[in-house]
Amino acid sequence: MKNTFYAGLKLLLSFSLLAITHSAYAVTTTGTVTGSDFVNGQSSYATTFSDGTVATFTGSSAFQKKSQDGITGVGISGGRTAGEIDIGESLTGSFSKEVIVYSLNLALLFDGPEYSDVKEVAKMLVNYADGGTANYYLTATGVHTASWTGEGSVISIGSGAVNGGTGAWQINNPFGTRSVDSIVFTASKGFPASSCGNRCDNQSDYTFVSMVVTPVPEAHTSAMMFAGLLIMGGLAARRARS
Repeated sequence: MKNTFYAGLKLLLSFSLLAITHSAYAVTTTGTVTGSDFVNGQSSYATTFSDGTVATFTGSSAFQKKSQDGITGVGISGGRTAGEIDIGESLTGSFSKEVIVYSLNLALLFDGPEYSDVKEVAKMLVNYADGGTANYYLTATGVHTASWTGEGSVISIGSGAVNGGTGAWQINNPFGTRSVDSIVFTASKGFPASSCGNRCDNQSDYTFVSMVVTPVPEAHTSAMMFAGLLIMGGLAARRARS
């Protein structure tokens, strides 16, 4: 009897591991939002991921795409710097289902010496699925370095922060494992470079390039997975007893 019990338990663990592995692959279905897909002159863009999750991005004014050194992003038309997200402008991304953000790509965010400008700061207001909110800041600090106030890490993309360069950054795992309902992209005051003199007024601006997210399974989906594990475990134990 004891041998039968342990055999059943072994089968239960094997089936559970198989189911959990399968579920993990199912859960990691990702969706990508790409700024180059936005349409100039429109102020709203929506895309649907393979699981049915809808991502909707809305601008405070009409979209305007901007390319430099091989990277295309999207910003807001008009304003201080056309085709970029300036202070007082915003790009809001919202999701029909809560998501976990794997990566964010921004461009044309420079550290000051370029164009006799300021160390530019991108600001993100995140609305979490659990009801919390938080502000995060990405600041260019060098040709290939930047500081990020959230979790994860930042890497430089392309030619970096040089005149005519990409000024592009990828933030990996920016908000940890917390799931997100929406993100508001805007800009914050930058830090004047010594070369600015009295010409700089702390204006920051940048473009949204892309983001990769993973929709979080709904509660009933997780319950169904758990129920499936129980059923498979029961069948395995029954076969072992036979």
